[in-house]
Amino acid sequence: MAGRPDSSKRDESLTREELTELRRNLSLLSTPGVLDFYRDAHKECALERKPSARAIQQLVTAWKILRNWKWR
Repeated sequence: MAGRPDSSKRDESLTREELTELRRNLSLLSTPGVLDFYRDAHKECALERKPSARAIQQLVTAWKILRNWKWR
């Protein structure tokens, strides 16, 4: 049926374990490393196309890491 999403292309999100691992890996990076990851995730979530749940989770996770760091 036209207009109906293709069920074979599910919008896969990160599992709880994958999110935990992503947070851990990002927290081990330097500030420029996390900023680069954040910028890449931000580009992936551009509103020119529908971003995947995974891309949004990556963007939010990087943002939370940056937000929790103390900026001096």
